[in-house]
Amino acid sequence: MKSKDLLTQSPLYAAMLPQMLSYQVAYLGGLQFKKHVRKKRPSEDSNLYLDLIENTVAQPICRYIVDTINDVVFEPGIKRDLKFATPTGAYIDPNNIEWSQLMLLDADLQNRSMNAFMENVGDLTSIYGQCWVFVDMPKESEGNLGRPYVVALNPISVWDWEYDIYGGRPCLKYVKVLENEDDECYYFKCYHLGTEDYPSYWKSYKVKKTAQEDEEAECIDEGTYPEGMGIPGFMAYAKQDPRSIDYGISDIDSASDAMREYYKLECDAYTSIQFAKTLIRADKGVSVPAQAGSIVRAMQGQLETIPVDTGDVTKTMEKQKEVLDQIENLTGLGGLRMSRHNVQSGIAIIEERKQLHRVAKAKARLMEVAEEQIFTYAARFMNMRWAGEVIYATDYDAHDTNYRIAVYKESKALVPDNEMVDALITKDIIAILAPDESIAQYEQAFIDTVEDPAMRDLMTADNEKVLSRDLQSQIPSYNDDYEGESDGSYELDEYDTQGPGTPVAIQDTGPSYETQQAIAVQLSGQNTGR
Repeated sequence: MKSKDLLTQSPLYAAMLPQMLSYQVAYLGGLQFKKHVRKKRPSEDSNLYLDLIENTVAQPICRYIVDTINDVVFEPGIKRDLKFATPTGAYIDPNNIEWSQLMLLDADLQNRSMNAFMENVGDLTSIYGQCWVFVDMPKESEGNLGRPYVVALNPISVWDWEYDIYGGRPCLKYVKVLENEDDECYYFKCYHLGTEDYPSYWKSYKVKKTAQEDEEAECIDEGTYPEGMGIPGFMAYAKQDPRSIDYGISDIDSASDAMREYYKLECDAYTSIQFAKTLIRADKGVSVPAQAGSIVRAMQGQLETIPVDTGDVTKTMEKQKEVLDQIENLTGLGGLRMSRHNVQSGIAIIEERKQLHRVAKAKARLMEVAEEQIFTYAARFMNMRWAGEVIYATDYDAHDTNYRIAVYKESKALVPDNEMVDALITKDIIAILAPDESIAQYEQAFIDTVEDPAMRDLMTADNEKVLSRDLQSQIPSYNDDYEGESDGSYELDEYDTQGPGTPVAIQDTGPSYETQQAIAVQLSGQNTGR
């Protein structure tokens, strides 16, 4: 490949790059952000400019929003139903998928768990709106560990990409990634989609910065992917742009603008205060000492003091507060800022937190898609097929202490003397205070003290229902032998298949609707065609 082709950035990338860099600078903050926002004016003294940059504070608004949203997304936990099938659809015994457990413990070969890796994906998507995720298998020459690994890249590292439409579905056809850069060379890795005649493959190139456009780039490594596998990479989103699959919507899209405005106001306030010194006008010959508290000897009329108005500083601070209030109300973060200057009612906190929960739920669904894509490609490397399920819990109300306390206060205000409301609130507060491993025992101990038998039975049933909750399987299987239980449910004896391509089931906590239909069909000797 020619050096010119590798060094050329796609028009879409060139158009996106300034905005991506702006998001990145806003998230990182610090000196780089301050110099990016408050540039030196031509007539401004250099020493005064440096003093302004070094002694003003850029509030980390964007980092605060990114960290808060992702903390809410990942706080309730992730449930992974790790199940795999052969290429023909036969269920694979869990004892033969140890590689997937190792991948959960060390997803990127840097001792980072899958949870930690996905949190990194969440951060990158929140900042840039999207990020690239690639799954790969170490080569034997690199010390093949017998399992795949995953890596996340910010969109600034991906210079070009192209999609094709197959069967109405977009399929990644080509990707060019800038892997590294030093003083002398660029290092690229290019991914190519295969065809019926040859498999998908990749090539790594080394391009000297002094190379001519028509000079051939040096290919330093290459490899192929398993037959029938596409490019093992995809774009993860914070929120997908409805106009194109090439874009994502950043969680700090508006916050970055607010952060710049806030810092400019901070600079104006600092400058106003810095020069807000009382001016002294004295007649010739009158000595005015520089230090405060000194005695000045002068006749009446020889000395005049001129105070400097600092009312603009107050207006600037009010504008800063308005900027913060607007961004917090839009993102649902106002309930986190508790101070005597920002007193909020319980209803206000509840509504703001609901907005934050809506944002987190939408992102959790996209994180589920991203993680299942990772296992889909990882399974292909192991000559398997992904057949499990990843569920990001979205019961944020139960994990948001500020939200729950606000609900308790409003409930007590609306229904001040009600035994049922008091019992429910007490049970929830016990769950907050109890150790994580003993919450159910503490709740049951309180439930046993409830005097009303009807209420006690309801709370007990609800407590047991929560404890017996389990994941459903995506792979249905129907065995010939079913054992009827005393409560009318059925239990599968063993995991089994009825031939190539027949999915296998693992539902053993009572029949779902699909399981009941399968049982009825098999007992009657009919074939469902599944």
